Amino acid sequence: MRVGDRKKVTAKWSFALSSDPGTLNVAYDLWLHAKSTADWQDQPTDEIMIWLYRQGGAGPLGTKYGSVSLGGAMWDIYQGDIGWHVYSFVRRANTTSATLNLDDFTQALVRRKLLSADKYVSGIESGSEVFKGSGRLDTGSYSVDIG
Repeated sequence: MRVGDRKKVTAKWSFALSSDPGTLNVAYDLWLHAKSTADWQDQPTDEIMIWLYRQGGAGPLGTKYGSVSLGGAMWDIYQGDIGWHVYSFVRRANTTSATLNLDDFTQALVRRKLLSADKYVSGIESGSEVFKGSGRLDTGSYSVDIG
């Protein structure tokens, strides 16, 4: 789906973590490409992470760019590069349940001229990155509805 098409992408996720999972984040991960036919062999041009939860001092790649209010919460925006652009929206207050329009996040980057409206969202993932320690992430419910 092309970012400029402005399709509503409703993502709902409810999860639970073990009581002492260490240093980690729990996030959505959107992958973007310059072409609509990208597959697993194509390196992305951009990655957008939407951090719902973090613990133990986990922090995003790059430097803080600014802040934005989306989906009823405040988010700090970070910008970094690992061979492609990585934009991280880090929620200021942790949550274990969210309903978001992911298009709001791509459009926040377009408005700031960080992301081109001609890019294509080629994948939407979610999960955790564990930096230290161990733990357990249990998903109670999860859905992504496009359109």
